[in-house]
Amino acid sequence: MKTHFFFFLLLMTLGLSEVHAGQYMGGEITYQQLSQNGNTNTYKIVVRINRNCKSFADFNAPVIWFFNNIPGFPHTKVFQLKPIQSSKQRLAVTKIQSCTINPPDICNDLYEFTGTIDLPVDPNGYLVYTSDCCRNAPQKNLLTETWNGGVEIVAGIPEPGASFTYHTRIPGTSTPVNSSPFPKTDSIIGACVGKPLQYKFDYQDPDGDELHYVIGDPAGVTTIGVSQIRTIGYANDFSLFQPFGMNSNLSIDPITGMLSGVPIVLGNYTICLDIQEWRNGVLINVHRREIELNVVDCKAVLNAIPVTCSTTTLLFNHANNSSLDYLWDFGVPEILTDSSTRIYPIYTYPTSGDYPVTLIVSNPAGCRDTVKTIAKVYDNLKVDFEWKAPICAGSPMQFMNLSSFGSGQITKYKWDHITVRGSNNFSNAKDPLYAYTYTDTVPLGYSIMLTITTDKGCTGIVTKVPLVYPKPSADAGRDTVIAYDLPYEMPVKSSLQNSYHWTPGTGLSDIRIANPTVTGGTPTCYTIKVWGKDSLCTSMDTVCIKYGRGPEVYLPTAFSPNGDGINDRLYVRAVQVQVTQIAIFNRWGQTVFNTNNSNQYWDGTYQGKIQVSGEYSWLVKGIGPGNKPFIKEGSISLLR
Repeated sequence: MKTHFFFFLLLMTLGLSEVHAGQYMGGEITYQQLSQNGNTNTYKIVVRINRNCKSFADFNAPVIWFFNNIPGFPHTKVFQLKPIQSSKQRLAVTKIQSCTINPPDICNDLYEFTGTIDLPVDPNGYLVYTSDCCRNAPQKNLLTETWNGGVEIVAGIPEPGASFTYHTRIPGTSTPVNSSPFPKTDSIIGACVGKPLQYKFDYQDPDGDELHYVIGDPAGVTTIGVSQIRTIGYANDFSLFQPFGMNSNLSIDPITGMLSGVPIVLGNYTICLDIQEWRNGVLINVHRREIELNVVDCKAVLNAIPVTCSTTTLLFNHANNSSLDYLWDFGVPEILTDSSTRIYPIYTYPTSGDYPVTLIVSNPAGCRDTVKTIAKVYDNLKVDFEWKAPICAGSPMQFMNLSSFGSGQITKYKWDHITVRGSNNFSNAKDPLYAYTYTDTVPLGYSIMLTITTDKGCTGIVTKVPLVYPKPSADAGRDTVIAYDLPYEMPVKSSLQNSYHWTPGTGLSDIRIANPTVTGGTPTCYTIKVWGKDSLCTSMDTVCIKYGRGPEVYLPTAFSPNGDGINDRLYVRAVQVQVTQIAIFNRWGQTVFNTNNSNQYWDGTYQGKIQVSGEYSWLVKGIGPGNKPFIKEGSISLLR
C-alpha cells in the first residue's frame, strides 16, 4: 500500500516564479558613433537582452535592421547587421530596502551582442530594431493582441507566445554627431508586494546630453522589411500614464530615473522607458529601453495543507534557508512541549485530528514572518482490493474493494490498468468489472492500480497484479449418426497442454482422452470438459450421437436458413457410406450446391445469393461395404 503522506511537504517558497514559455524579459539597442568619413558614419552597435534563465526555449542571436525613414513614410535604404555575442552575465535582483524574509527568486541573464556598421549619412536618420518571440508571460499590464502572436521552440516543440520589438533611432543630418545613452549599472527589477521599491535607471550620455525619463508604448512584432513600429495596447486599468494600474503609487522621476513607490498588485509588468536626449534645450533623439518588473509575494508561505493518512509521526520538510531562525508550534492543546526550533522537525501527534500549526521565521536583522496552516493527521487509512479467481481469458475481471478509512469516508475510487503504453482509467466504481481482450496462450499478469480519495484530503494507492489464465477451446464436433456396433472416433483435436473428461461414459472407450471411440446402439448426448495446463480454466461442449442402419444417408425433410441459429445448415449424415458427391438442385434442375466432402453443409445460398423457399431435390453418391456403389435421391423443403 502506498500513501504519500508519511512525509508531507511544507514548501516554504521564496517568491518562486513559474517557468513560462516566454524567455525575453527586456532589452535595448545602443549605438556609439566611432567615426565620420565623408558621407559615411561608422557605428558600434550593442544589443542588450535580458533572458529568463529558467527558460528551456532555443535562444536566437538577434538580427538588426536599419531603415532611413521618417515614421509613417516609405524608406529608400535598408541595411542589416548580425552582431556577435560578446558577453553574458547573471544579474542580481534589486536589493529590497524593507525588512523581508524571502526576497524575490528571479533569474535573469544579460546577453550582449556587438557589431559595427557603416551607414550613409541620411537627412532622415535611421530606425534601428530587432524583433523576435517570445515575451516572458504573462504581462499583467499588456493586452493579448491577436496580431502579435509568435512561437519559440522548446525542446523541439513550437510554443506560442507574444512577440516584441526592441528599437531605437539614429538622428539625421540635423544632429550629425550622436551616440545613444548607455546604462552604467544593471539588475533585475524585483519587488515585494506591499513593500517599498526604489530602482534607479542610471544612464550616461557620451555626448553630455541632458537625459529625461518618461514611460513609452510597448512594441509588438515588426514584419521583416517593414519600417513601421506597431504598439501593443494596455490591459484594463493600465495605460501609458498608469502603466502599473489606476490605484498604483509607482512612478518614475523624469530627471533622476528613480522608479519608486509601493507595488500593491502581484504580477509581471512591462516597463517601456523612453530616454530623451536634450542638447542645448532641444530634444534631439529618444532612446528606448524595455524591461520587466516582477512583483511577488515575499512572505513565508506553506504551500500545501499537510495531510498524513498512514502514521501520526510527521517530518516537516520545506525549502530551507539556513540563515533564518525557526520556531514551530505543532498545535496540540494543553501541551507546552509541542514546539521545535529545528529547520526540519519531526513530531508525533498523540491521536488523529486536525491541528493548527504555526511557524515563525526570523532573520538576524529582526525581520519576522508568521505562517499558519492546519495539519491533518490520520493514521487508519487502508487501501486494498482482491478479485474473483480464477480469471479466465474471455471473462471480465471482477474486483472487490477492501479499502477502509476509520476517520471519515472514501469519496472517490479510480481504477487504472498500467501498461507500457501508459495508464488506462477503466472505472471509478467501488467494485468494478473490467473486460479486457486476452489472446495469450500462457498465464499473463495485469498491473491494476487502485487510487482512493477521502473526505479528509487523504489519497491512497495500491497496485496488484492479477493473473489471467488461458481458456482452452472445447469442440466436440457436430451431431452425427453412426452405424450400430461400428466404432466411431470422437473428432476432438488433442493437445498435450490440456486434460479431458467425458460424461456420461456409456459406450466410450476412455473418458479421459480427447478422442475416445463410441460403440453401442442407444442415442446419447456426450459432454466434454477441457482443462488448461494450469487446471484453473475450463470449457465444455456437447455432441449428440444417433444410430442408424447402413449403408444409408440421412437428411432432414426441411431446414430454415434464416439466421436464427436453429436448423440453419443442411448436413448429410452417412452410415457405412464413403460419400463422393452431394448435389442439390432447384425446381428447374439447376445445381445450387455440389461437393465431395460429407462434412460440408448447404446454407441455402447459391453464388452468394439467398435462394427462395420451396422444394429442392438432392442426390448423394458414394461407396458402401464391399466397394459397392451407393446412390440415393430425395427432396427437402427450404423454409424462410
